[in-house]
Amino acid sequence: MVDSEFDKYNKNLSHEQDEFSLVKHSVKHKQTERKIRKKRKKVNNIKKFLRFVLIVLLTFSGWQLYKLPGWYLAPDAFKNQNNCTVEILNNKIVPTFVINKAIQNVPVSKLPIFLVHVQPIRKEIFKIPVIKNVYVRRYGFPARLQIIVRERTPIAVIKTDLKSRPAAFFTTDGVLITNKQYMNLPVGDNVSTILAKTVDLNKNWTIKRVQYIEKIIKAVETYSGEKVEFIDMRNPNDVYVKIHTTSIRLGALDSTVFERIKRIYTILPQIADVDSHIKYIDLSWDKVNYLKLNKSK
Repeated sequence: MVDSEFDKYNKNLSHEQDEFSLVKHSVKHKQTERKIRKKRKKVNNIKKFLRFVLIVLLTFSGWQLYKLPGWYLAPDAFKNQNNCTVEILNNKIVPTFVINKAIQNVPVSKLPIFLVHVQPIRKEIFKIPVIKNVYVRRYGFPARLQIIVRERTPIAVIKTDLKSRPAAFFTTDGVLITNKQYMNLPVGDNVSTILAKTVDLNKNWTIKRVQYIEKIIKAVETYSGEKVEFIDMRNPNDVYVKIHTTSIRLGALDSTVFERIKRIYTILPQIADVDSHIKYIDLSWDKVNYLKLNKSK
């Protein structure tokens, strides 16, 4: 064999070896990729299985949590007033038993507390005329409701005499309340006391009339510098106003009443100069003022 043929043979042999190495490397690479794919597939299958198990566990746990008694109101939640299922807050005028009575026929929902519709409860409580707004909060474990009411604000109470309970009261938004259940209201400094005949309540009393009386009371307080304790309108043609120092007779509430009220500040200083006890200041006349004295015994 000549050298040229030998060199050619070596080159062919080397080339075949290179091709074999490439094929061998390619086969090994594909085997490696196949192993990796199998491993990834196995890992993905394990993840899918674990995910499925987790979903099943969460679903089961959620269902068991959903069925816990702590999420559900007792069947007698609205009828049994001695339990703590329903709490009523912020009611000062309306007694608690009245609100409980208003909702006692509301069907108790069989849904968990967080799905309970509160509108039927609010609807029944809104039937109470003193209630202006209602807020219902829901709590779990145990399931319970908190009813927060907002009552109308009284502007004036109407009595037949000072020692009796109110026969009615007016609210700031013009509602006349006459139900006896609501007459244990707290009377604050901003609530006027009006003495009137009970028979007149439904016929003659309107929000405009109360606002007019409030205007008279404010005028008396302005010109006397004292708080009005009450206004006596049992005789509409002979009205009296009681302030701390004395009583003031206004007479008829005609077109001159505010002009007559203005004269209070000129008369009050004269009281200190009178030895006898003063019964009232008479402002019932248009241009005449005088002090009415108690009769001596």
